[in-house]
Parts: sequence; structure tokens; C-alpha cells
Amino acid sequence: MRDKLRELGKGPLDKYAKFVSHHAIIVLAIFFIFTIFTGYQASLMETAGTSQKDWLPEDIEVINTFELIADQFAGSFATSTIVVETEPRYAKSDEIRDVRDPEVLRYVDLLAERAKLVYGVVGAESAADVVKGVNGGRIPPSLRSVKSLLEHNEMANQKISNYISDDYSLTVVRLNLLEDIDAEEVVEELREVINVDKPKGVSVEISGDPVIEVTMQELAEETMGMTSFVSFALIILILIILFASIKYGLIPLLTIVFGLTWAIGTLVLAGFEITPQTSGVMAMIMGIGIDFGIQVTKRFRYELQIRKKEEAMVNTLCNVFYPMCITTLAAVIGFKCLALGKLPVMSDMGTMMATGVVFCMVAALTVVPAILVLFERKSIKPNFF
Repeated sequence: MRDKLRELGKGPLDKYAKFVSHHAIIVLAIFFIFTIFTGYQASLMETAGTSQKDWLPEDIEVINTFELIADQFAGSFATSTIVVETEPRYAKSDEIRDVRDPEVLRYVDLLAERAKLVYGVVGAESAADVVKGVNGGRIPPSLRSVKSLLEHNEMANQKISNYISDDYSLTVVRLNLLEDIDAEEVVEELREVINVDKPKGVSVEISGDPVIEVTMQELAEETMGMTSFVSFALIILILIILFASIKYGLIPLLTIVFGLTWAIGTLVLAGFEITPQTSGVMAMIMGIGIDFGIQVTKRFRYELQIRKKEEAMVNTLCNVFYPMCITTLAAVIGFKCLALGKLPVMSDMGTMMATGVVFCMVAALTVVPAILVLFERKSIKPNFF
């Protein structure tokens, strides 16, 4: 059965292999234009942040309920926190060691007022609000006055525990945010909010839903770049050692270079969003895709021992085409089966891996053969075996 399939496809496959072998420049020109187009699209790629809601399918009851409540009570379900903590460096100094100090209270009050000016922030509360609420809208002039005020007002003392830690080393400014805000813009503005002179001996940071989302996005971009670079460098080293040749060690890399560029460009053009979760599959695509380039290169070098380079490439493509197609088909089926579950992120990962593997195979059957033919100077090599 397999032999019959080979015979049926032999004619078109032979014609294709001969076209690639004898018209390598034309093949490269066609795919060079395609690479410019997809490369431009890939340059527009941005890593999109994700929230816990994005991990769940849209049609389940919990998401429907979430959306219903969010519509009725806008701004109730996204929060952020500005954290002010004492960090004295010296044992005997005038640095602040108690966040109830009026200087800290005035500082967190300033942070809250500045935060309220950020678009998307619908409320900001701090310990300063509690103290001012029981002291005529003013903050007492000394730490002793603040302590005395709280000791004589049990309700205020209970309320302030929502903003100050038990050891008085940490205090927070609680922010309520609109649900549909642009996380990047809000976090950037909040970072500007805390970028003001602070009292001696204290540090300030921000946390919360949008901050975590943006941080994940930044780390994903950094990790994607790092893992891609390290993977690429290690693959180069292994290939050069494997082929004992810089030329034959570098040419198979074109499989993943072009394959990833085409895949990302096509996905971006189709409206696919790269998330921190899906960005991690690029190294996996490299690991699978490089095998295609190795197969073509090794087979070509084998055929080149007894045939002219054009004929060697025709034989190479005819022998590797079907195994590579079967491997790709199996990989695509396996990856797309991730969509059988209900988690969107798994489906997106499957789509990205399947697309990447398909384009790596296309690169291995087009660009790599054309480059090998053009860069092979000798028409025939002696047979050492």
C-alpha cells in the first residue's frame, strides 16, 4: 500500500524536487518575499497579558456570573496595593521604624491622592484616612499623638488594622480599579505615582491584579528571548559538532529561523495573541523543527557522494518528503488534540506548536534545499566508502 502511494505521488514529487534543485534562486526569491511579509507581521507581535478569567472558557457558568456582576458593580473586581515598609539601615539613626509615624501617614496620604488621579482608579484608601477621620481631617504632629489617638478610639484602632501590620513595620494603600482598564497604562502610571521622595528608612512597591499581569507579560518577553537565544546557541553548537562543518552546521538552522518567522507572522496576521503561556512553546518548536533541517542536510551529503548536486537534491527530497510529512501530520494531530479540553490556553498552545511545526517542515523542503544546492560548489564528490 505504501509503495502504491509512493508511485502515485512520484511524478509530482519528482517534478517539485527537480524544480527546487534546478531553480534554487527562484525558490529563494519567492520565499524571501514571503519572509519579508511575515517578518513584518511578526515584528508587530506583542505579548498579551492574561488574567485568571482568561484561563477559563467563556461559556461556563462561573464566567457568565462574573461578567454579570462586573456589569452591575464596575470596578469592584480589580484591585491593586501600594505597599510602604520600614527598612532602616542603621541601628541608631533618625530613620522611621513605625509606620504610624506622621511622616509616613502624610506620605501614604499623598500616594493615595496621586493614585486617585490615575485613569481607572475609582478609590484609594489608607491608614491616613482612618486617622484623619477621627481627628477632624488632620494628621497629628507626632507619633505619640497618633498612638494616643488610636488607643482612645477602639473603632479607629480596629479599622487601622486593615492597613497596618501587627508589628507596625508595613502599611498599605488599597486601590479599587475598573475591570476593563488597560493594565500596562495603569501600571506605568502607578509606577510614576510611587516615584516621589519618600521618608528615610522606608521602601515602597506596588502589587495587585494588573501589576501581576504586566509583570507576567514582561517576564514572558524576557524569558522568551532568553530561552530562544540559549536554545538557538546550543543547537548551533550541536550541529557544528555533528556535521564537523560550519557550513553544514548552520544551514539546517534556516529551518527554524524561517519556520518561526513564518509561523509567528501568520498567527499575528490571523489575530492570534501571544500570551506568557504560549510564548514558552517556541523552544519546543525549535527542538522539533531542527530535526527536519538535519534530515535534509544529512541525506543530501550522503547522496552527494555518488551524484551531482542537482541529482543528489532530487533524490534527497524524494526520500525525506514522506517521512517528514508523516511526522508533521502526527505532531499536528497531537498538538491540536489539546483543543479537545475546555481550557483556552491549552488550545492556543496546541495551535501555535502545530503552526510552527508545519512551517518548519515547509522551510526544510524549500529554503534549505535551495541553499544547499547554491552553496555546494562541487558538482560531485568522491565516494570515500
